[in-house]
Amino acid sequence: MKTFALSLLLALTLPLMAAVGNTVSQDVLPKVWLSGEAPQAWPSDDLWLFECWATWCRPCVAAIPHMEAIWKDVKDESIRIVGVNVGDQKTAEQLKAFLAKQPTPPTYAIAIDGDGCFAEAMGVRGIPTAFVVRKGKVVWQGHPNKLTVGILRKFAKSESGVTTR
Repeated sequence: MKTFALSLLLALTLPLMAAVGNTVSQDVLPKVWLSGEAPQAWPSDDLWLFECWATWCRPCVAAIPHMEAIWKDVKDESIRIVGVNVGDQKTAEQLKAFLAKQPTPPTYAIAIDGDGCFAEAMGVRGIPTAFVVRKGKVVWQGHPNKLTVGILRKFAKSESGVTTR
């Protein structure tokens, strides 16, 4: 019950993260990837969605099927989705086993922010939270369930980036 209450509190205190427009340095990206790989540079044509989650966070786990549905629609486009595990003290093997047991296991990339560098640099104050990055800049931040395929496609096509919430 304590874990659920903490998860709910964190989910409700989501705002006040890295400001839209901030640049994301390659140096802060997670070092451990269970699947997929970090961008070596910010390709001008690719849109990156980083979704921060933890195994103990029920709203985070509940967002996995939503992210997977989006991924299935956009995986052949220049849109990349990365689930970034934050705040867990689990090994890569434990996280793989946890994800494999989900009703909808993710097929999008999964990374582990073991040193907390990504979460700190992005100003993560609550989870689940997502960041959309285009050309190395944050163009959107918010709850992952607010994202749709249509919104991501708008970001991918826009030169300036749309900052809807």
